[in-house]
Amino acid sequence: MVRELRISKKANKFIVSLPERERRSVKEAIEKLINNDTETLDIKRLLPYPKEFRLRVGNIRILFRSTKEQLFIFKAGYRGDIYKQ
Repeated sequence: MVRELRISKKANKFIVSLPERERRSVKEAIEKLINNDTETLDIKRLLPYPKEFRLRVGNIRILFRSTKEQLFIFKAGYRGDIYKQ
């Protein structure tokens, strides 16, 4: 089962601005996430939020919410900056 993908404007802007090699790695990871092929991905739950997760792709972090029908990427950025509000 393939889930619907939604990306916030800020997250999409960050992903599009990445160098080609990093952008390709992020897109491949997101495709695996959409197709529930998560065995090789580094995913952790964000502790105070039970339905939010973090995907690590090198120094890039992708924060997302996931349901059976939908995957919503609400924030993306480099490791040092992503968790700052």
